[in-house]
Amino acid sequence: MDGMELKPKFDGLQELFNRCISHAFRVLTDRITAKSAYLDREQTEELERQEYIRIADELAQLYLRYSVLSDIRNCYSDPAFFWEGGVFESLSSGEKKKYLAFSVVSFDYSRYEQDNTVYDAELPYFSAVVKAIVWERYLAYLQNRKAIEPKSSRVEPAEALPKKVTPPIAETDNPFDSTLNDEQIAFLVEGINDVKMFNVPLTPDDLTALFAGKPHAIVRSNNNRLVAFFFAGLSDRELITPNWQSVIANYKLFLSKDRSRDKYINQSDLSTAVNYIRDIGAEGKYATIERYLKQVKKL
Repeated sequence: MDGMELKPKFDGLQELFNRCISHAFRVLTDRITAKSAYLDREQTEELERQEYIRIADELAQLYLRYSVLSDIRNCYSDPAFFWEGGVFESLSSGEKKKYLAFSVVSFDYSRYEQDNTVYDAELPYFSAVVKAIVWERYLAYLQNRKAIEPKSSRVEPAEALPKKVTPPIAETDNPFDSTLNDEQIAFLVEGINDVKMFNVPLTPDDLTALFAGKPHAIVRSNNNRLVAFFFAGLSDRELITPNWQSVIANYKLFLSKDRSRDKYINQSDLSTAVNYIRDIGAEGKYATIERYLKQVKKL
C-alpha cells in the first residue's frame, strides 16, 4: 500500500485506539477526583504524589518489557499518534501485516472490555499501547492538577520555555545556500506555526537566523518527519542546498522530539525521516506544509 491507501486504514485503527484509551483514561481521572472530594488539600497532594509514583513505575516497567513502545513518550498527546508516531514502524513485518489485514468493523468492544488482551494476537501489543498512552496522559493530567496550586508551591516544568543553548557559529552567512527572500520567509513561518512543527512558535527573524546558521535559541522538534518533509521540500524546489541534512546536524539547529533527554537531531535521524516520508501521501500536517511549499516560489 502507498501512503494514500494507508491513511484511511490508519484512521480506522486510530479510532479503535482512541475509544479504548478515552474510556480507560476517564476511569482513572474520575476515580482520583472522587477520592479527592473527601480529602483536605494536604491529603489530596499526598494522594496525587503516591498515584504519580505508582503509575510512573508501572509505565517504566511496561517500557522495559516492550521495546516497541519506546516512541510513545514522544507522541502520546498526538491525536493521530499511530500515524504520526513510531509505534507502527517498530513492529516486525509480520506484525505490520496483521494490522493492515485487520477488519476494523470486526472489533467488538464488549469483548475487549471483558479482556483487554483479547485482540493482542490479531493486533500485536494493542493492549500495551493503550496502557502506555493512558498512563502517559494520566501522568500529564496529574501534573496539570498540581499546576493549579498557588505559585509559591509550584515548580515550573522544564519545557515551559525554549531551551537556551549556545549553538556553533556558522563559518558562512548562508550555510543553507538559501535563496528565500523576506516575504517568502514570513510566508513559510505561517506554515511552520500552523502545523506546530516546533515546541514554540517561530518569527520571521527566527527563521532568517536559522537559515544563517545562527539561531536565536535552539527549539525542539515536535515531529522529526515533518521537519524533514519541510526541508526536503525546500531542497527539491532548489530553495536551499541538497546538503541540508548535514547543515542541520553540523550546526545542531534542533533538539529532537525525544523529551527524555536533550538530543540534537542528527543526520541519521533526518535520513530515517526522509526514507519514511517518501512512502507517505501528503495528508494532514504534511498536506498543509505541501501547500505552503507549492506557493512559496510564487512570492
